[in-house]
Amino acid sequence: MKMLRLLLLSLLLGTSLPVSAAETAGADALRATYRELRPKLEVNVYGAPIYVESSEQDKLKRGEVYGIVAHPFARLAEALRTPREWCTIALLHLNIKTCTHERTEKGGWLNFYSGRKFYEPPEKAYALRYAFRVDAARADYLAVTLAAESGPLGTTDYRILLEAIPLESGTFVHFRYVYRPSWVSGVATASYLATLGSGKSGFTVTGHDNGGKPKYVSGVRGIVERNAMRYYLAIQAFLENLDVPEAQRTEQRFQRWFDLTERYPAQLHELEKVDYLKYKRQELAQQIARQRTLDAATTH
Repeated sequence: MKMLRLLLLSLLLGTSLPVSAAETAGADALRATYRELRPKLEVNVYGAPIYVESSEQDKLKRGEVYGIVAHPFARLAEALRTPREWCTIALLHLNIKTCTHERTEKGGWLNFYSGRKFYEPPEKAYALRYAFRVDAARADYLAVTLAAESGPLGTTDYRILLEAIPLESGTFVHFRYVYRPSWVSGVATASYLATLGSGKSGFTVTGHDNGGKPKYVSGVRGIVERNAMRYYLAIQAFLENLDVPEAQRTEQRFQRWFDLTERYPAQLHELEKVDYLKYKRQELAQQIARQRTLDAATTH
């Protein structure tokens, strides 16, 4: 089943198939995955309808989250096909300091500025420039891809994929985060895992201890799982506040994202809530200012 899904996704993301055929393949594959994962979504260690996995293949590091969100597919699809809303989502992630969006002759772009968990201005953060593409936008299937060919410390081949299909009581979502490390980034990661990240784990259960408690994956797979989960929970927090008055919406999303991540403190706790909120309010202000500057430059 997994090999079939990978084949169908490869068809969707880059072959000579007609667009309608590729979209159908992607939708059928996601429905098949939902049927396969349904028991694991209903009973798991997460306390929510979520399933997380990771892999390392051909030097690519991949983290994936599958989940059910209690929001109508149509509203989700309308929001997530827009680059501007992806910047709103990205800023919730504690490592994203600023996000801007723009449209050029070559299409839509998102600029992520990634840094430490503490407040940083975008000038001191790492810039990642993602090409934004809507691969499918049907009444029963959404597929969006963000692709950046290069990143910090020589890393390459960044891909963010979001897919979604409607369910009777919500939407089934698949989120994938992929990148290819470099030798330099590998050294930095090894240093992190030996120091600040030494006690960190991911979400995949690899076994149980003598007391029956689950053991979780660690190392690089743990890193990509944590990152994928942070983005997935950002999408959830974004959707849960679509009906909040606009003036209060962003603050409510900050609050909700932090609370969602605190359900998994062993994996995701990094800051106290008061500090996270303080930094994000600062980063929101700089994001608004940078976007205004970019908009003004593109209109002249």
